[in-house]
Amino acid sequence: WCPSKSWIRVCVRFLLLITLGVPSNTLGSFQITDDISKLSVLKQNIPRDYNISVSYVPKELAGMCWVKLNIYYLEESLNELAKKFGNVSSNKNDIKILIDMLQDMRLPLGHLDPIMYDFECHFRNEQWQTEQYFDYVKDLLKAAEDNISDDCDPPPCPTTLPTGKGFDRCSFPQNPVSDRGISEQNNDAQRP
Repeated sequence: WCPSKSWIRVCVRFLLLITLGVPSNTLGSFQITDDISKLSVLKQNIPRDYNISVSYVPKELAGMCWVKLNIYYLEESLNELAKKFGNVSSNKNDIKILIDMLQDMRLPLGHLDPIMYDFECHFRNEQWQTEQYFDYVKDLLKAAEDNISDDCDPPPCPTTLPTGKGFDRCSFPQNPVSDRGISEQNNDAQRP
């Protein structure tokens, strides 16, 4: 067994945090490892016509805040997808690696709920087929590597939402990013 680069990164950051009290966001910006290759494997292993639920804000509405607005719900969507596979499934393992990458990116961002509430009326809930879904995952990971902006101004809310789209306020988390410890983070906690 050979640990992946993302697991090594998580372990190193964990050890630094415990021993030196150095938060992970002081170690540099997020960099995509070779684990992103798991996306093409998952695309091939999951049937093309399989529909995967996702909540998101489109790039054209989110602007520079696209990563911040979508990272939490993508992580949640991947958690739901992982539940559909058995414990010894390579698909489940590959999805868990992607979830860990997203958590590694999300936790240093701090509390996301204020910005998510500002854009609340722009969230959409949809079902995407496998290829579109994993292209979205790849786009988000690459965008997080390039730049995550703090400059977020929501456009005005639409007066009506398209049929079948919109944001379900009841499913909105109370606190998408919490101050939970690293050990809790790695225990697949669904919501803080």
